[in-house]
Amino acid sequence: MLNKILKIIGSILVLLAVTLFAVPYFFKDQIKAKITAAINKKVDAKVSFEDADLSLFKNFPNANVTLYQLDIINKAPFEGDTLASIEEIDLKMSIKELFKGKDEAMDIQGITSKNGMINILFNKNGLGNYDIAIKNKEAGASSPLTLNIQKYEIENFKFKYFDESSKIKMVIDSINHEGTGDFAASKLDLVTKSTAKITIDMDKVNYMHNVPLTLDAVLGLDLDQSKYTFKENKALINQLPLQFDGFIQLVDAGQEYDLKFKTPT
Repeated sequence: MLNKILKIIGSILVLLAVTLFAVPYFFKDQIKAKITAAINKKVDAKVSFEDADLSLFKNFPNANVTLYQLDIINKAPFEGDTLASIEEIDLKMSIKELFKGKDEAMDIQGITSKNGMINILFNKNGLGNYDIAIKNKEAGASSPLTLNIQKYEIENFKFKYFDESSKIKMVIDSINHEGTGDFAASKLDLVTKSTAKITIDMDKVNYMHNVPLTLDAVLGLDLDQSKYTFKENKALINQLPLQFDGFIQLVDAGQEYDLKFKTPT
């Protein structure tokens, strides 16, 4: 009797394992199609990724979708410039999201990304290459993907910034950053931890070169107003303690900001 029970249990476990291996092959194309549709609905740029994999083991009992080599290339007036290039992005979601219909949005709970580059450019007219969101309001009426993120993390990123009119150039390298917060809410406190190295040049004068930077901060996000407020924060710039407060807000005419810095020691 015991041997019979053990055989039944063993058969169930084998069947479960085979199912977990097989399911990704059935849903891989569906998820790739939804991700592509979501991107095309939101951005006016050339977006591509080499491949996408689905795993039920990596974050079990949640599903994990991995995108490989995501590239975002600007259109005019920055034709051909690379806005972002990311080697790998992991999307965490509940397994039940896989069984939604093609017209139902998939709910993303977490994002992890590594080995990426973000390249922000401003031309002589003050236009930025990051403004790639489609302006048509109807484009945001529905989406194949929704974000209900509780945690995100990026590893080994590089952020490049260049303003052609002021000749300010900044590179933030070796970025490791993580944040937790409820992105389902329009207003939230985002708890973050960051490390990086920063280089700043203005015209032909270098002000910082690979200066180590650490920052633990609580950011108040008002997504409806595109306003980002620095709350509790603790920074070290090359071992110099630094604290700052204030806000940055994106407005139609550009940005508004009111920032104050101090060294507590």
